[in-house]
Amino acid sequence: MRFRLPSFRTQIILLVILLIVTSVLFFRDFFINSFQSFSETSQTLSTNEKSRKLYEDYNLQLDEVNREQFRQDIENIMSTENQKAIARRVFINEIELYSKFILSFLTVSVIILFFISFYFITRPLKRLQNATLQLAQGNLAVSVKESKFSPLNDLIVSFNNMSHELLSNRKKLIQAEKDSAWRDMARVLAHEIKNPLTPIRLSLERLEMKYASKSKDLDKVFSNVTTVIHEEIDNLQAFASEFSKFARLPEALMKYYDINQQIAEICTPYQTELKINFKLEEKLPQIFADKIQVKQVLENLIQNSINAAKDNFVIKISTDFTDSIINISIQDNGHGIDAKNINEIFNPYFTKSRGGTGLGLAIVKRIIESHGGSINVESQVDVGTTFNISFPIVHTQEQKL
Repeated sequence: MRFRLPSFRTQIILLVILLIVTSVLFFRDFFINSFQSFSETSQTLSTNEKSRKLYEDYNLQLDEVNREQFRQDIENIMSTENQKAIARRVFINEIELYSKFILSFLTVSVIILFFISFYFITRPLKRLQNATLQLAQGNLAVSVKESKFSPLNDLIVSFNNMSHELLSNRKKLIQAEKDSAWRDMARVLAHEIKNPLTPIRLSLERLEMKYASKSKDLDKVFSNVTTVIHEEIDNLQAFASEFSKFARLPEALMKYYDINQQIAEICTPYQTELKINFKLEEKLPQIFADKIQVKQVLENLIQNSINAAKDNFVIKISTDFTDSIINISIQDNGHGIDAKNINEIFNPYFTKSRGGTGLGLAIVKRIIESHGGSINVESQVDVGTTFNISFPIVHTQEQKL
């Protein structure tokens, strides 16, 4: 059977009790021995309390020779009495000295024990605090050194077990997400490749039939077939291009620039055909972002609004800011998005438009989140849709000072 050590607090209490008992026994032994020594000395140096009176009474009754002898005897008695007084004072001083020593010893021992216990408690707590911060930052591989003598060892063991379990679960989750992503990707790729192959195959079969029958409109059929094949190849190429963008965004080249000016430049080509209303904050801080990627975001959202256009179509673009965020809003009065699809539009390969890849908004969201921002959508069917984008304000060193 494995022996289980008592808790650290119990160990400290037992140690203090042991020290106190040892000190008391030591003091008791010293006092008894000293008292016995004093008693023996007192018995050895026992005198007649009336020696002085005896001298006064008999001093005049003795002759000169006996008187001198008697005086010497009395002086010896008095000397012995003084020795007793000195021994008594020495004994009292020793008692006081050893009492102070014992008190000092106990005080120092308690202080040392306090600092030892403080060290053994605060040090593991500090390690736990640092490990918790690392865990909160996503480092699930963090662990704290265990010690069976630490009063917090049970807590440390529990923390390490939790960290290990979280790491294991995250690995399983990542693997499951990878498997699921590959399955979804394979399904979508198969679907997107199969869609253009069907009209290509049917067109080729029609061409073969016309050719075999020596049809008079063979040239016309041939022209139509090649047109269909070119269109479907273009669709495949567009899908491959969008898929490549989604799979790997280029490295962001971050810099400060005026987002209002960029919005105006992007919208200029559209203003000949569309009505675009602007409400741009004049004092808007410069955004710190990749200008090309943000342009891709804005163009994609504006193009989505155009695709949802209806009569009297209007796009409203506004900007504003708070202490830490730049907000961009793109609103249209198009057909809107069905409520059941509102949470799906940013998922890869989700699309309701014919010929769409379903990667546009997924790329938009990925770009925005890579800049530390966020995007949300508000929409009502037959009323319109609003995309709200937020980018964090990153101050320059001069602004911080």
